[in-house]
Amino acid sequence: MPWLVILLVLFAGLHLGLLLPTQMAIIGAGISTVGLWLVWKLKWIILGIIGLEEFFGGRGDGD
Repeated sequence: MPWLVILLVLFAGLHLGLLLPTQMAIIGAGISTVGLWLVWKLKWIILGIIGLEEFFGGRGDGD
């Protein structure tokens, strides 16, 4: 249910805020919602990769 709210907010912002046509706003909101859902599902993997880089110094800072 929270994803429906996010989808509706994105649609309203694209359609009413940026004055995009309805079909473009629906597609844009849908793609954005799917992207956010993927990031949410992969959050532990992303955090693990960032944590390992910080732990082993993989950023190439030269410090």
